[in-house]
Amino acid sequence: MLKFLCFGSGSSGNCYYLSSGQDAVIIDAGVGIRALKKYFIKYGINHKRIKAILITHDHFDHTKSVGSLSKLLDVKVYSSAPVLSKLMISAFSKVDPELCVSVEEEISFKIGNLIITPFHIPHDSAENYGYSIVCDDCQFTLMTDVGMSTEIIRKYIKLSNFLVLEADYDVDRLAVNPRYDKKLKERIKSGYGHLSNVQTADILADNYHRELKSVWLCHLSEENNSPELAKSTIKNILSEKGIIADRDLSLNVLNRKKPSGPWLISADEIIEDMELTFDFDY
Repeated sequence: MLKFLCFGSGSSGNCYYLSSGQDAVIIDAGVGIRALKKYFIKYGINHKRIKAILITHDHFDHTKSVGSLSKLLDVKVYSSAPVLSKLMISAFSKVDPELCVSVEEEISFKIGNLIITPFHIPHDSAENYGYSIVCDDCQFTLMTDVGMSTEIIRKYIKLSNFLVLEADYDVDRLAVNPRYDKKLKERIKSGYGHLSNVQTADILADNYHRELKSVWLCHLSEENNSPELAKSTIKNILSEKGIIADRDLSLNVLNRKKPSGPWLISADEIIEDMELTFDFDY
């Protein structure tokens, strides 16, 4: 079984952990290094099993501690060449060039027994990759900071058993938010910003398949969304199209500022085990 744990999801910091039991990877490192050290202890994570850090894009909420974390774990950082170029000169999250590994869109590579395929996601960054990870008969895919649906995004949803997908904002809340000026609102709604709850629901409904066992909603806006609103909006739209959440697939919302999970996942089942705090890697 794969083991999945989220250490934080949203503009305050993004970081995800996926383990096969034999090998593990970190996806994004936007949570502070002190918090990550505490979480590793709390969940009994074996540092030696973490073989790589995968970075989606160069924004600070995804890269805050990548330099210090890669040194702590003595592992390499994988991302696109444009993103790595930014990280090597960043004042806050500087990565040792010797620890940087450039990967290319839809060219798969192996980390231990995990087969990883990066693919392009539109966003206003140097580059933005989603990652689809295969282990045995499971395919786990993470897509965050998604400007809009594309053919390649739809392709990987249709291939996935388990999916982490952005549901950033509610359209009405964003429209009336006095703290966001017109330019920022337009940036968020553009094809290189973020997905609304409705857009996320439509993408899921249009690309749902029976082998898609679970969806985790990530990167919710603190001001323009809420876990309850995101989940209810998406459940309702899916239901209108004949897809019943918690019957046809599991639908969860990841916490913004604290860990979510862990979950044990396989092609046949998904188990959330909040008491799983020791010997997390078997």
